[in-house]
Amino acid sequence: MISDINLNLYRVFYICCTCKSFVEASKKLCVSQPAISKQIKNLEELLGTKLFYRESNGLVLTDDGKQLYSYIEKSYNYLVAGEKIIKENNNMDIGTIVIGAPAHIATFYLLKFIEEYRENHPNVFFRIINGTTSELLKGLEEHKIDFLIDSSPINNTNKDIKIESLAAYETCLITSKENESKNLEFEKQKYVMPYARSNIRKNLEKELAKYDIKLEVVLEVETTDLIISSVKRGIGSGYVVKKSVEKELKNKELIELKTPYNLPKLELNLVYIEDYLTNLARYFIKNHIRK
Repeated sequence: MISDINLNLYRVFYICCTCKSFVEASKKLCVSQPAISKQIKNLEELLGTKLFYRESNGLVLTDDGKQLYSYIEKSYNYLVAGEKIIKENNNMDIGTIVIGAPAHIATFYLLKFIEEYRENHPNVFFRIINGTTSELLKGLEEHKIDFLIDSSPINNTNKDIKIESLAAYETCLITSKENESKNLEFEKQKYVMPYARSNIRKNLEKELAKYDIKLEVVLEVETTDLIISSVKRGIGSGYVVKKSVEKELKNKELIELKTPYNLPKLELNLVYIEDYLTNLARYFIKNHIRK
């Protein structure tokens, strides 16, 4: 029974898992290495199983250790989330907001809101976590992320997760001034694209597939900034949210490639779990994201 085990033993076990070393865990917990080893041995005896193998490159979890860690990690994240909610409940000037978003969305959409908020709340710390939609949803469920900003489609089966439509942005194909003179049709260009796993790329390829068009991709990058830089260097043409290149198109630094087809819009969504939003995150969403 859990009442027979000091909960601190689970904390020590969790820290050892994350550090993958008794030495590093002892530094983090500010106790001696022998004390850490003894506590892990006590936990193994109470559970009747071995949790770690000691190898040259550090600690390696046994199968039982892996199973225990999967539960302890979730519990630990719940406790951290609860502590964070209580600490930040009534203070909008200090705390941490963790936002999940693909890199290209963070660049053109999120940063302006963070900049605005920090003008009046300079002690609030922001962290942006990049990843695929499925990775970010997992982080949200495990309370590692406060909320997500991601594009459609968002496939979710968790009834606690709420998806709220925010805005839709036009996309466009761009090329350099030098490349424009070659007079190539858009489907004959070579392209610098977002990663194949990204929704913006998937939606484009799905739309063009209706007309049996497949673009030649010579480079994949994570961010819009890298696409723009690559296009300017002549590596290839690119596919971006039109808003992110407004200045470059106006100044003729980049040229928009015209197509006879309607390119898909980037539809942004706010994704969150109501019960696990801190007041700080709620305040930021209400006064900036939804504004």
